[in-house]
Amino acid sequence: MSLSFPEKVKGFLLNPVETFRKVAPEDPGETIKYFLCIVIFYAIMATILMIAGFFSHPILEVPSDPLVEPLLVVAWGFVILVFTLIAAVIFGFWLHLWVYILGGREGVWQTEKSFFYGLTPLMLLGWIPVVGEIIGFVWSIVLCVIGVRELQKVSSSRAAIAVIVAVVLGGIILSLILLAFLLAIISSLPLV
Repeated sequence: MSLSFPEKVKGFLLNPVETFRKVAPEDPGETIKYFLCIVIFYAIMATILMIAGFFSHPILEVPSDPLVEPLLVVAWGFVILVFTLIAAVIFGFWLHLWVYILGGREGVWQTEKSFFYGLTPLMLLGWIPVVGEIIGFVWSIVLCVIGVRELQKVSSSRAAIAVIVAVVLGGIILSLILLAFLLAIISSLPLV
């Protein structure tokens, strides 16, 4: 029997080990529906806080008068939604590379499932400035480790190493890419 959406949220926040065990045999469609719901919630809340000036998105910039530009506000929400979905799928594959190297052989979908469900705290709290972002991020890292351990059937240390290496190396690579773009933009500017 499949868990309901509220049961999953409560389970991943309060009893993640048991909840990961219950969702292990779950259909991909159930996981994707759950993930879409929490990402839509995140996109809506982040957009509202961007309009209010309390949240800054790493890619989007607040227009001078968001009430005059309602289509731009809807576009923000859509961009946040799409960007989050694409980034989650890509990072799930990146994480699976490290899980596989460290012995996880239950398939890429179990890693994606671990990551999608592991993002629950970040999607539910990450739109809250500073405190929600930090708590949501750290809690999501812990949930991802638990998820990888339970769904990939690897030790806690292997799961932790896979998640930490994926996050740290992913952050370094992303930073280098952004730095390269910044340097390219700066070098293309005319000298005054």
